[in-house]
Amino acid sequence: MSETLWIAFVLASLPVHFAPGPNNLLALSNGAAGGYARAHLAALGRLPGYALIFLVAALGLGAALSASALLFAALQVAGGLYLGWIGLGMLRAGLRGRGRAAPATAAGAPARARAEFLTAVANPKAVLFATAFYAQFLTPDMPGYAARFATMAAVSLTLESLAAGLYAAAGAAVGARAAAALPALRIGSGGLLAASGLALVASALRPRG
Repeated sequence: MSETLWIAFVLASLPVHFAPGPNNLLALSNGAAGGYARAHLAALGRLPGYALIFLVAALGLGAALSASALLFAALQVAGGLYLGWIGLGMLRAGLRGRGRAAPATAAGAPARARAEFLTAVANPKAVLFATAFYAQFLTPDMPGYAARFATMAAVSLTLESLAAGLYAAAGAAVGARAAAALPALRIGSGGLLAASGLALVASALRPRG
């Protein structure tokens, strides 16, 4: 790709990776509960999930997923229920922490990383989005398609890691400077995650036609 197209790709990617989506909200909450380093390290667990999504998109399976309404709906329901479960867990932690002088102990590192990974792959729409988004910048018939796609995926994963660090740092700042705000942060983040999960389930169960 030309330099201009690469710049366009990066600029178009910024709102995708830095928006307050489920993974970034999770990093925000983890940062507030356990500090920046733990949260950012746990957030690296999302990268294999996104790499898997990009691989699926590169193989063209996004189109197949879009063509199978039943499979797509089943994945939406499963992903939505998982996001809702994560969100409710954060809500419960926030409600338990209200009125306490110190926040509850954060979950272990493997559990946080696993949650980041599963949250990344929970939304099947991410595969369709990645397929459509990357198609704006290259097509399978272009010379060196595989190498270009791999490079674009590496850029995307780098931006995702930077976004994770930003949200982890923001959460850590809240946790360090205003411990009393941690329960509210968990409640807000958990509520948004639970709402995202419910929206996925509702979308899957909505009558077609």
